Amino acid sequence: MRALESERHFGAWLLDILERKSGSTIQLPLQCYPSIQDPKQKLYSDIDFTSVTSQKFKDRAVLTVNNERSMEINNKVLEFMPRKETVYKAVDMIISEDQLTFPEEFLNSLTPNGLPPYELKLKIDCIIMLLRNLSSSKGLCNGTRLIVAKLQQNIIQAKSIDGTETFLIPRIP
Repeated sequence: MRALESERHFGAWLLDILERKSGSTIQLPLQCYPSIQDPKQKLYSDIDFTSVTSQKFKDRAVLTVNNERSMEINNKVLEFMPRKETVYKAVDMIISEDQLTFPEEFLNSLTPNGLPPYELKLKIDCIIMLLRNLSSSKGLCNGTRLIVAKLQQNIIQAKSIDGTETFLIPRIP
């Protein structure tokens, strides 16, 4: 394995995993854990946030083990982006068929797969990812990344990553 002098320890660690020297438990090196306190510095140190454009982010993505961690990092980075923040909140109350009501705190704490969080913060020029298929013929499928162009009460106007097409994304209650 060819590695820079600064990467030799990491290379040895990878070889130990391959040869199963660490047993059934693998301890990740500290550089695999970016600090939530300053994700801007850890993940985007090469970007000037005072004049950032969405084109700087189009080739980057944050991968985490759960949605809550991803939202924490996204919200921290969103704080550094210029523009006014718009907050979308989910419906606060659900009444089931047997007329039982659920406390708001409980409903607000839920983050089921495929649904946005209770409080979704967005800014113009930030990148969003669709969580469900809206129109497969237009390429609006689960996982499609778009750039926010305009934020309205019930509709988000977004452009494709390459900027060639504009879409209206409805708020789904």
